[in-house]
Amino acid sequence: LILGLITLFISIMGNNAVSLLPPVIAIGLAFVTKQVLISLFCGVWCGAVISLIRDNVSPAGAVVSGFFRVADNYAVKGMTDESHIMIILFSLMIGGMIGIITASGGMHGIVNQFSKKTDTGVKAQILAWASGLIIFFDDYANTLIVGNSIRPLTDKYKVSREKLSFIIDSTTAPVASVAILSTWIGYEIGLIGDALKATGVDLDPYSVFIYSLPYRFYALLLLGFIPVYILLKRDFGPMLKAEKRSQKSSGVEENYSDNTDFSVFKIPPENKCKWYTAAIPVIVLIIMTFGGVFLSGYLSFEGENWSLREIIGASDPFKVLIWGSLSASVVAGIAMILSGTGNLTEVVSAWIEGVKSMVTAMIILVLAWALSSVVIELKTAEYILFLLSDTLPYRILPGLVFLTASVTSFATGTSWGTMALLFPTTIPLAIPLALAGGVQAGEIHSYIYCVTGAILTGAIFGDHCSPISDTTIMASMSCRVSHIEHVRTQMPYAIVIGAISFFIGYLPAGFMINPFILLIPQFAGTYLIFRYIGKKVEQEHEISES
Repeated sequence: LILGLITLFISIMGNNAVSLLPPVIAIGLAFVTKQVLISLFCGVWCGAVISLIRDNVSPAGAVVSGFFRVADNYAVKGMTDESHIMIILFSLMIGGMIGIITASGGMHGIVNQFSKKTDTGVKAQILAWASGLIIFFDDYANTLIVGNSIRPLTDKYKVSREKLSFIIDSTTAPVASVAILSTWIGYEIGLIGDALKATGVDLDPYSVFIYSLPYRFYALLLLGFIPVYILLKRDFGPMLKAEKRSQKSSGVEENYSDNTDFSVFKIPPENKCKWYTAAIPVIVLIIMTFGGVFLSGYLSFEGENWSLREIIGASDPFKVLIWGSLSASVVAGIAMILSGTGNLTEVVSAWIEGVKSMVTAMIILVLAWALSSVVIELKTAEYILFLLSDTLPYRILPGLVFLTASVTSFATGTSWGTMALLFPTTIPLAIPLALAGGVQAGEIHSYIYCVTGAILTGAIFGDHCSPISDTTIMASMSCRVSHIEHVRTQMPYAIVIGAISFFIGYLPAGFMINPFILLIPQFAGTYLIFRYIGKKVEQEHEISES
């Protein structure tokens, strides 16, 4: 079957186009079968076969060898990257912490406390959005902390986990990418600086980052519209079905069964469910992560003069997340023992059960990283860039760059990888195109800001839609919802906002229109679509009877 698909693809699209096949298979199968693990494995297997055939291995031999190469080559590559190992450790320890605070009754206690102030599903969703804005410094920490903390509360008010995961996923990379102090900023400024050096333009990379913020149409539109969307209480497409289904059920149903819940625990009586056994570990996690970012950056910074921005940019976010999750796990165990809801043996058992709950998500992450290794080896991103980078009028370039970044990020599942590919190829192209098109020298800087914004936010849009993106996987993992259901319900909303960003944002921005002026019709258009296409769920999010 794989050989047949490869042959058919080559006959229709050409020899180079076969590099698109692995992500196409992985994404297509995921939507058809709803089996993410099998789909990702088949995508990696297909890529391995293509790679081996290119190395002059016989087709039959490539199919057999490629099957084993998935495990002994690409999966190993996915796990041996230091940052990937740290993400796995961090996620497992977060799972362990959640296991302990669930077994201690802390999660039940904190939900009861939140319920005193947060007495509707709307308020619970607003709390999720606001929490995502507060934890702006890192997308991974944002996803796992907010999702695991808010999920029990939204369950209580029968807000579908699909909707929660959309809100969580919308305040991860979009927030971290536009924050002037975050774990992203050093990477983004580094790419901008390298691209500017190649052009000879005398601009400070940090200034370009700041002035590109108004051009981050997708991220700004998404972040600003989420609270309006929540207050509208209107949905459409798969999300509407998920909300109706959640209202008619207990809120935890078959779509959540692929992520182990904590029903194995014997929850203490309600009078012993103390909120602080959950709140204190989470607070420790947040404080350790904030403080660790500063400490890590300070210790690694070389030089006498430094700024807070430089300190955060020089930090090691993955190491910091491990510090925080390990500390939070220890504190959670101590709190469980001191509250009288468990002994040391029960703490260890709860931690292990929590770790077990993360195994499926970790396997998905490893296979997603394996697929990323395959598409890098096959130069999929370069081929996409080749297809979409024909010479065009400079006015269309920002829109084209946004589309290119979106498609590349969607196919590869990595926003950072997309940025790394597009900056050195796009910025040097943009300046001569603009000058040749008659842009005045004084306007070149604004044009660079526009193209920079298109790269950074296009990468996030594609990543937001991609079922093989690690942040998308982690959002579904933290909300304990079927990964493919999260992608199916989120994608229509992301596409609507992405389309508005393209047609009302980047296309007119190429004509040097003020970006602040363009944001107004973008917000208005998004509001009108959700207001008149979206429908209210008959039963509002009130207190669950369960």
